Amino acid sequence: MTVRVLWVIKGLGPGGAERLLVAAAGVHRADNVTLECAYVLPWKDHLADDLARAGVHLTCLSNRRRDLRWPVRLARMVRSGDFDVVHVHSPLPGSVARLAVRSMRRGARPAVVATEHNRWRTHRLPTRWLNRVTSRWNDVTLAVTDEVRDTMTGRAGKQATTLQHGIDVPTVAAARADRAAVRAELGLPDDLLVVATAANFRPQKDYPNLLAAVAELRDRAVKMHLVAVGQGPQEADVRAECTRLGLDGMVTFTGFRSDAVRVLGAADVFTLASQWEGLPVALMEALALGLPVVATAVGGVAEAMHDDVDSLLVPARNSGALADALERVLTDAELRTRLAVASTARATEFDVRVAVEHLERTYLSLRPPSATRERPVPSPSPRRSMPNGLQLREATEADRPAVIELCRASLGWGDDPRFEELFQWKHDHNAFGPSYAFVATDGPKVVGLRMLMRWEFVRNGQVLKAVRAVDTATHPDYQGRGLFTAMTLAALDQCEHDGIAFVFNTPNDKSRPGYLKMGWQVVGRLPAAVRPRSPMALTRMVRAKVPAGHWSVGQPVGRSIQEWLDQVGQIAAPLATGPEVVATHITPEFLRWRYGLPHLGYGVIDAGDGAALVVRQRSRGPATELVMSGLIGVSTERADALAAGALRTSGANHALRIGDADLRHGFLPLPGGGPVMTWRSLTTKAMPPLPNWRVTMGDIELF
Repeated sequence: MTVRVLWVIKGLGPGGAERLLVAAAGVHRADNVTLECAYVLPWKDHLADDLARAGVHLTCLSNRRRDLRWPVRLARMVRSGDFDVVHVHSPLPGSVARLAVRSMRRGARPAVVATEHNRWRTHRLPTRWLNRVTSRWNDVTLAVTDEVRDTMTGRAGKQATTLQHGIDVPTVAAARADRAAVRAELGLPDDLLVVATAANFRPQKDYPNLLAAVAELRDRAVKMHLVAVGQGPQEADVRAECTRLGLDGMVTFTGFRSDAVRVLGAADVFTLASQWEGLPVALMEALALGLPVVATAVGGVAEAMHDDVDSLLVPARNSGALADALERVLTDAELRTRLAVASTARATEFDVRVAVEHLERTYLSLRPPSATRERPVPSPSPRRSMPNGLQLREATEADRPAVIELCRASLGWGDDPRFEELFQWKHDHNAFGPSYAFVATDGPKVVGLRMLMRWEFVRNGQVLKAVRAVDTATHPDYQGRGLFTAMTLAALDQCEHDGIAFVFNTPNDKSRPGYLKMGWQVVGRLPAAVRPRSPMALTRMVRAKVPAGHWSVGQPVGRSIQEWLDQVGQIAAPLATGPEVVATHITPEFLRWRYGLPHLGYGVIDAGDGAALVVRQRSRGPATELVMSGLIGVSTERADALAAGALRTSGANHALRIGDADLRHGFLPLPGGGPVMTWRSLTTKAMPPLPNWRVTMGDIELF
């Protein structure tokens, strides 16, 4: 039995209400509640893909600006859609939806839930009047803050209750790991104090007041930089005011950012200069990121925060007071730390899961099980749009020659036949099964490729089926057309249908933003350690500021994996490292495949009792690197000792592994750490924290 819910909203732009829907959809877990969403404004679809990826079926009610037929389409959708609950989030579309419900026969009407996100007096008079008249037909009325509730009049105002919506706190908090990368992208030195705001360019947000405060800080010689994330009708005016005040060198405007949380995570202080507010999403995100908050004491901000306890609150429209508060927090490191600690402690109060659980209970209560019916779950939202004339489909064996040629043209393979062998090894012979493969075609021509490679992990004795995002190729003539996103999301749809738990990878700084836009989350930066053979080897390592060579060099260290497996009998079980540890599913079949490609020259150093260290040598500039790829039933300490011995006999300049440094065997932390691991949930929701992942070099190299 399922309860079918229709969300109705004006648009899916980057506003607070829209982001709350995305957060709610992302943690929605009730198997007996299905979500759909109808929106009016086709040009405000910034978050549409985010909702679609969360499994929400989308319907846009307009196909152009000033399309006056959207009320008819919405009414038709409500009356014919067989919904159990219509949940409205905007006053005008909400009023149309309520009128459509009232036009239905009594026994067929869906229940109506309304969430008010803004004070009623901020709406235009006709909208306010219509909203008030139709709100009496709500079955449940919710307000995001007490202040919003208190502005409501009539029957809806008397019946309204406050439900504080929230954010996915763990996901937001993880964005702090990208601080260095974001600062580098924006050209901001690491030692510069950065104040960030996330607010659209509208009168409500009062950017002139904020810029005036920044000008005062400049005049007081307070060193800082403002980063403003947002867009809106006043953007040109705000930029002009910034120039007029001579602040161009102190302010960065990013425009709309789908990864706004990453930008906030790179800041030292969060500020908001609004004249009025509900409960801003950006404020909750700042708390989850552990940022000190300086904001105007208006609306839900004043309700949620406590001056000089977890924030500094100032009057609205007072640039001097705002400048004073910012100067306090920027010049007092102890105060910043105290407020940051308080922010982190408060963040859990705003986790969206509390609101979602309440909503799901509400939906189910409005349609008891006896009144619900079995219905097919809507198909995934068809947002895999392709440029005109292009098609998206699963790859077939007949596509292989064209796929290989595309990879040669796009991935720099050249004429080296080893790359084709590597491709076949990864995708055809994988011990976990063949890869998911999707292609984009222009007529008979293959112009895009997306591969998701199967992988298996073990947690609590259970096997987790996963995929890793690997090879992507786009023909040079077709780049910049959205093929990467369309192919990736189509492949993920198929993976989710097949019950794959999650997708993961370790993208570089250039490609990571693209994955984050598609719903990937940062798990964290993997620690890495290096052991130089000598002081001279350390010098060579430092000088080797180049990517490592792809293929192995020199003679294999130890003996072959096949010989070792044939003689060892029973391989050692993974070391017990905790009940929630996530590690690669190691079997003899996996080991023969993973370390059996001849061009990679792996060798095995036997540790006895079925335990071993798998290594290979590769070049890194002038240095030779001993890569500690696989730890088979052997502790890190034991592996380090084995690697130290191999360094003395192999001729390599240094050894490299994933994991924390261990000074007992000469291993030092790698400057900058290892790669950043990311993931996106498919059929599982809980992301294990970084310390629970037992990742080796063998799990991430070559892929």
